[in-house]
Amino acid sequence: MNNPIIKLFEAVQSISYRCRNPSPIELSLGLTYANCSQKRDLLKQELNKIGFKVRELDAIFDWRDLPIPQEITRLLKESGTLQKHHLLGLEIEGQDLKVDPTWDLSLELFGFPVTKSWNGYEDTKQVTDGKIIYYDPSLQRISLPYFLEERKIFAIEFNKWIGR
Repeated sequence: MNNPIIKLFEAVQSISYRCRNPSPIELSLGLTYANCSQKRDLLKQELNKIGFKVRELDAIFDWRDLPIPQEITRLLKESGTLQKHHLLGLEIEGQDLKVDPTWDLSLELFGFPVTKSWNGYEDTKQVTDGKIIYYDPSLQRISLPYFLEERKIFAIEFNKWIGR
């Protein structure tokens, strides 16, 4: 496909996802690993370079709606399993689309909802097939319970499970 939006989406999506990837990092298409925020920011940066206006979207999802082993999600005792997530809003030919490059293709082997062939005119698959609450972070601030050490342990175990 010659569509530059699709090419950029696929380039960013192909970067391996890693939970709680170190920050800050220099955003480039040559990254080996990135988290959802870094992938969103990179796709936004690259689309802006070619003249597309995009907006940041945030979402809340539940880690339990993904096929993650319970022994990993149970690590989130104090924080709970609700998680903020970062993606893009993009207008193409008058359509408002939700574009999420988070899950790389290899995560399909683990049962994640992976966009395998995006056509550029519909929403990509989202972070989970479960309930998702979307919001504009420039208009709303949403706080969730967050215990840093617990989240770090979860990320380490999650990344081990997916081989990262």
